[in-house]
Amino acid sequence: MFDLRKKVHPAFIYGGTLVGFLCLFLVLMTNASSPSQQIVGTWEEVSWEYEKADKDQYDSVMTGEVIADTLQRLIARDRIIHQAETWRFLPNGKLLLTSLRGTRKAAQWTLKGRGHVLFMWYNQESEESYDIAKITPDELVLHFHTDMQVRGIAKITFKKIR
Repeated sequence: MFDLRKKVHPAFIYGGTLVGFLCLFLVLMTNASSPSQQIVGTWEEVSWEYEKADKDQYDSVMTGEVIADTLQRLIARDRIIHQAETWRFLPNGKLLLTSLRGTRKAAQWTLKGRGHVLFMWYNQESEESYDIAKITPDELVLHFHTDMQVRGIAKITFKKIR
């Protein structure tokens, strides 16, 4: 009968397969959302924890790995976020921070690097950066280094509010 292998050169088969995989890769990459798209929305603080810490000096204010309110206020004293419980990232680079008491602050945000560093500034004076450890449609985990009296990496976990 008709033998296809004799009529089609193997280079065309390999080339067609390669083109097919490249098209599949491009379709998958264009449908994937970037970190700057994923971060847009309203996020609520769930917890503050330590990845590493000097537990000897602050055992009385730390329960396991979770940061107590006293230590949290000490660490975040000079940061914009020290009283923000809800963070609302807008697509235009604005960030609205709302405390439990209803106090609001407006800041600016952008992602740096490969989308893994969240950079924020407030009133053109205060600048802060956070490492994005994890971002999913439902969870955001930020790390920041503490260099005050408590050494370590603080981890702030957020859940997205729908």
